[in-house]
Amino acid sequence: MQQTSIIRAAIVVAIAAVMEVVLGPYLELGWLSPKFVILGVVFAVPALRDLQAVLLGFFAGVLFDSLSGGLFGVGSLGGLVAATLAVRANALRRKGAERFVMAQVVAASVAVYDLINLTATGLAGLQTPPFGEFLIGGVLPDALLNGLLAYLIGGWLLKISRPKTRSWDTPR
Repeated sequence: MQQTSIIRAAIVVAIAAVMEVVLGPYLELGWLSPKFVILGVVFAVPALRDLQAVLLGFFAGVLFDSLSGGLFGVGSLGGLVAATLAVRANALRRKGAERFVMAQVVAASVAVYDLINLTATGLAGLQTPPFGEFLIGGVLPDALLNGLLAYLIGGWLLKISRPKTRSWDTPR
């Protein structure tokens, strides 16, 4: 049963990375864009063990970095942070509130990803916006947009990424 869950999570994350690379540039509005990789990682990894989840998040970021044209390493750190936060939030989950908690994890992960991207861009010697302007006009709206997106499609993503458990006494 665990093997199916790993394969299912890897497929969800790979599809999310391809969607972000293909659809992301068309859905971009200034500093705002849906972060499909972070959405996929947050909703796919909680059913996994801690090490498996963190490694899947890291390699999802590496896949995104290799497919996109951005700074290499930003996506891998973002995927690592998203997987770590999702695993920790899964330990606190309550039935019925999963979507809301995971939407908060997506929002926090997107905010951290945006800050990592800003820092890496500045360290690479490229032009960066002023921090306050980027925080108010970029990080907060981006986190809210992705948190809302995660809340809206979270139930569907939870059904896809989690395997159905069968009880021994249920008939086939």
